[in-house]
Amino acid sequence: MGTVSELRLPADREHILVAKRAAGAFGSLAGFDMDAIDDLTIAVAQAFENAVRCLEHSGSIAGQVRIVFKMSDTGLEVTVRSTVNREAELRARAEQAGFRHEGGELVAATDLALRLMGLFVDDSTYRVDDRTGSLRVRLTKYKAS
Repeated sequence: MGTVSELRLPADREHILVAKRAAGAFGSLAGFDMDAIDDLTIAVAQAFENAVRCLEHSGSIAGQVRIVFKMSDTGLEVTVRSTVNREAELRARAEQAGFRHEGGELVAATDLALRLMGLFVDDSTYRVDDRTGSLRVRLTKYKAS
């Protein structure tokens, strides 16, 4: 039997520290050693950073990053997902009338960063929705047998 916990943070780089601390705490609860916890926090920080970057790329100014931690006997699965609350987005745009975000293509550096974060966990997948700017990352770290 496993447990599931969810953390919702504003899509703001200042909250990367919160995501890293949460990943470290859940890694500790899952029974990982310090090296595995360090790897996990690096991967979660990269996923969070790229979730924010994808929202920025889409022009979103009121996004949110959801981090779900699923602990089991075999390890820890972490899902990082960026979302946009359309009501909050409309309010934020109304408050910042005249604000323009320079668009552009999602650069290859983002793809490379997402691939590199996979080096710190045992399994990883990601998917970017170019239309909405949403990013979903799944990271899995298994316990050593």
